[in-house]
Amino acid sequence: MGKIILVVILILSVSILNGQTLNTVGTNDWNKIQKAGFFYGMGKEGSNLPLIDNQWWWGLSSPSAGNMNEGNYTYHNAQIVVRNSRNPVEMYVRSTNHLGEGQWAKVVHSKGNHAIDGKLTVKEVEVRIDAGADFVFEPDYNLKPLSELESFVKENKHLPEIPSEKQMREDGLNINDMQIKLLQKIEELTLYVITQDKRIKALEEENHTLKSR
Repeated sequence: MGKIILVVILILSVSILNGQTLNTVGTNDWNKIQKAGFFYGMGKEGSNLPLIDNQWWWGLSSPSAGNMNEGNYTYHNAQIVVRNSRNPVEMYVRSTNHLGEGQWAKVVHSKGNHAIDGKLTVKEVEVRIDAGADFVFEPDYNLKPLSELESFVKENKHLPEIPSEKQMREDGLNINDMQIKLLQKIEELTLYVITQDKRIKALEEENHTLKSR
């Protein structure tokens, strides 16, 4: 990812230096940038920066070659902005339409937290964990009797150790933790099934014995 970012920055920088006059100016609206150059500005209401939080942003913009003059509203831009008041640094990129409008995309890197406001499509996800749910199969595991589990579900409308729908709506879900909890419930269910199977077989044998008398 770092190599890709570097290549993009170099390409845009070469385009700016070779194709148009370099400007370094302040801006409050990245939609209105028509000339190539470096820009800076503070994020505030109406500034159209990726985040509106009164933080300083630096970046560069590379319009198409035909947009040399102010007042030409047929321009398209490739833009990169960086907020270096955070550690790690946050970077956003976008391309714009003929009105200078375009959706900012956050560059995801290996450090820090990331928020994605939209659909994420991937072929494979690997989540590193530091614990599992095999403790359920330990001899001293406290498996609730089904009658106790029934009472809990009737009263709380959700399984023990699983957050309620209200909690999930308000707090969201930690996929790692939830996967482990779901695995725990599957393993508990397996133990219930094994126990029920043993009871059924015992009843069948008892019934068979009674019929044989």
